[in-house]
Amino acid sequence: QSAHLFGSLVQTIDSVTAHMAQNLDEESLPLTFDGMSSVADYTFVKMHPQTLNLSHYRFPSQGQSYISIPSEAFHGKDWITIVGLLYHNMHCFFHNINPMDTKIAEAAAYKGYMISATSYLISIKVEPLPRLSRNLSGSPLITIQLTHKLTPRQYSQALNKSNRVHLYCAFLDYSNGTGIWSNEGCVRESGDFNYSVCLCNHLTNFAILMQVVPLKLTREHQVALSSITYIGCALSIFCLTITLVTFAILSSVSTIRNQRYHIHANLSFAVLVAQILLLTSFQFSLGTMPCKILAVLLHFFFLSAFAWMLVEGFHLYSMVIKVFGSEESKHLYYYGIGWGCPLVICVVSATSSPGSYGESGNCWLSLENGAIWAFVAPALFVILVNIGILIAVTRVISRISADNYKVHGDANAFKLTAKAVAVLLPILGSSWIFGILAVNAHALVFQYIFAIFNSLQGFFMFLFHCLLNSEVRAAFKHKTKVWSLTSSSTRNINVKPFNSDIMTGNRPGTTPTKLNTWDKSTNSANRIDLSAV
Repeated sequence: QSAHLFGSLVQTIDSVTAHMAQNLDEESLPLTFDGMSSVADYTFVKMHPQTLNLSHYRFPSQGQSYISIPSEAFHGKDWITIVGLLYHNMHCFFHNINPMDTKIAEAAAYKGYMISATSYLISIKVEPLPRLSRNLSGSPLITIQLTHKLTPRQYSQALNKSNRVHLYCAFLDYSNGTGIWSNEGCVRESGDFNYSVCLCNHLTNFAILMQVVPLKLTREHQVALSSITYIGCALSIFCLTITLVTFAILSSVSTIRNQRYHIHANLSFAVLVAQILLLTSFQFSLGTMPCKILAVLLHFFFLSAFAWMLVEGFHLYSMVIKVFGSEESKHLYYYGIGWGCPLVICVVSATSSPGSYGESGNCWLSLENGAIWAFVAPALFVILVNIGILIAVTRVISRISADNYKVHGDANAFKLTAKAVAVLLPILGSSWIFGILAVNAHALVFQYIFAIFNSLQGFFMFLFHCLLNSEVRAAFKHKTKVWSLTSSSTRNINVKPFNSDIMTGNRPGTTPTKLNTWDKSTNSANRIDLSAV
């Protein structure tokens, strides 16, 4: 409504100023006066064509935004009346224009992507009409140069390589009674993000309109990335389910019943639910209530996954770096970070900007109004902190590996370092770095790498937490032995205690004592129990 209102206001101002120019005192001709107000710069001219000694008439005479009319366009012996207006702030009211409400065919092709005025609105009226070429490749033509006045948001969109920016030389067409933006009879000849030069074969109100359209991948790449996502997520869901079932079955074994595996289980659960919701979200239409609810849930569980990755990093740091620190339970502290912080962020985001969920692109946070930072900022924080922890842990492992090689000649120590880095990279969320790099079609390789690593995160967790974890394999063998003895109905046999209980000096059925992270025997003072890794 504001666009139509101010369009009518511009038409009224043009009509009034044209009426004033027609009724100038003929006794004082030729007459030229101009000035400036809070609304616009203006000029009134009434002169004979022969008095125009320049090659062109320019309004305003100074500045980087102007209209230029070649002198050859003026013809006849009648007096010429010229009225020019350069509005200071009128362009601010022409924003979020639906391209379907314009006569710009190129803009209408990108339905749903709004248009905004991005330059001063300039107007010029000449009586009698100048003689201009009907063909835009001919001459004479009107030259219009306008400096762009981008808002911070428009400037950010223009610099984003994942967007394509369309700039249109347009004017307000009042042929239907109301001002409708059109680009008929105008062409953008040159310019960049700072200014535009247009050629037109008529006179009216002119401005530069901007339309931002996100770049889209080709159909082949879209199908390939979607297939990777579906297959990877399905495999991750299967592997994470096995991981959680394994932890549940082995929860009675002392080596699995500790803080580290509680953290693994919570991280696995958060990623599992997020992957299920992600696959489900593809089935709903944008703007619907189910899509909005899924967007909020996806926001929460993906944030929770990152929060538990941060807990993984903190716990690893406390076990490897601060190995002499307290081993007191930190369950409440960890659960507060893992589930509490994401809940607070989601509640604040959803209540302050409910329209930012499930409205554009997919059932996710909006990329237009900055709401996406409610996910990106915490995720970047977790990635940066965990990269720091990864570097610190790797340095400790490398130092100890080098010492062990010097003292004991253990060449496998260096393999341990490489294995530790390979294990920690996917678990601590480092693979999401590729998500930051995969921001546009020019970084297509990063989009594929991110799709593979992100969708297979559950597989990596299963691989390193279960399949390649010596503690889990030993616990499973022990559990299998107990099952086999139970199934053979040998009730009176004494089951051999699990190795970890013997190593820690515990009797079966008693509470296990804490195992110091360092091996303090005199023959291995430089060795460290890296089971935390």
